[in-house]
Amino acid sequence: MQPAATVDLQKSQRLSDLIRRPISSRLVQYVAQQAGLVIPCHTSATTKTKIRHEDEETQLPPLPIFIQSLIKRSCVKPGTILGALVFLDRLQRRLAHLAKGMPCTCHRIFLATLIVTSKSLHDTSPKNKHWARYAIYFNLSEINLMEQQLLSLMVMCVCTAEIEIFMCILLFF
Repeated sequence: MQPAATVDLQKSQRLSDLIRRPISSRLVQYVAQQAGLVIPCHTSATTKTKIRHEDEETQLPPLPIFIQSLIKRSCVKPGTILGALVFLDRLQRRLAHLAKGMPCTCHRIFLATLIVTSKSLHDTSPKNKHWARYAIYFNLSEINLMEQQLLSLMVMCVCTAEIEIFMCILLFF
């Protein structure tokens, strides 16, 4: 049996390695899976998710592709993604039994958690008008509302602890 200090050191090393590496497609898939667990959404394998964007109907990509696109456009780092996992977990514990979402809800939840995580971790986070350009499917007023709703649901608690990150990535390792 390994001493607790050795196990903690191994966990810290794995987390440190994950933060230093580029964001992998495996991590994107894991984040998409976790975002999909927050609220049960009405989706169908045969229908495509469409939303109104700039006076026309636009088809949303599958959640992993949306997440990968946001990561690429916004240049977020792995630490920001890991922080977003903590917020997704908090939301899931708070909402999963109370709410049902539309097909675009998972996309909105992920985007809001990414924005709030970025702003809570970085002094020079992009402004919402930039997030609207990165996300392309949602306009500035929608993004502002998503952020306000998320902060309200989280009771403005945006601090994260290392143990929360460990708990959220246990299944990933």
